[in-house]
Amino acid sequence: MPKLEIYLPDGTRTSRDLIEEKVTIGRLADNAIQIDEGSVSSHHAELTLEHGEYHLHDLGSTNGTFVNDEQVTDAVLRQGDQVRFGKVEAVYAQETVGEGSAPPPEVPQPVEVQPGESSHRPVDFKNSSPFAKIAPKHDPVSIGVYALAFLSVLAAGYAVMQTLSMAMPG
Repeated sequence: MPKLEIYLPDGTRTSRDLIEEKVTIGRLADNAIQIDEGSVSSHHAELTLEHGEYHLHDLGSTNGTFVNDEQVTDAVLRQGDQVRFGKVEAVYAQETVGEGSAPPPEVPQPVEVQPGESSHRPVDFKNSSPFAKIAPKHDPVSIGVYALAFLSVLAAGYAVMQTLSMAMPG
């Protein structure tokens, strides 16, 4: 059974058997494989089973997806491929491997990850909210009513102050 061995930066290791036809990988909890690490995008990549092979697709991640130290957008995974999501290393295994037989991959040089400098809405972005956007209303009658109420409060305050000043002996 294919699986993905994931080596987290804190030194812990986790293994995930790949039994689904589509496996999403990312930082958010709605992914099949959640990797809570800052260099991993919220929806980083996905694995899809096509003709008995897992295909890795980068989902436009900020820090990229790499297979055997080459940045990829699409790749077919083979036994022993080293995969990296941001700074998180993983190894793809097609068969069940005995415990401890796959050491963590060595990184020849430190991986420098930079946060995105800018962010913008994708051209094909569509709002999926079932609620219509409420546009601010500029009703001149309401503004007039609020202005009149405010002036009335000021006039009442002024009248009370005048009454009190006349009632005080002087």
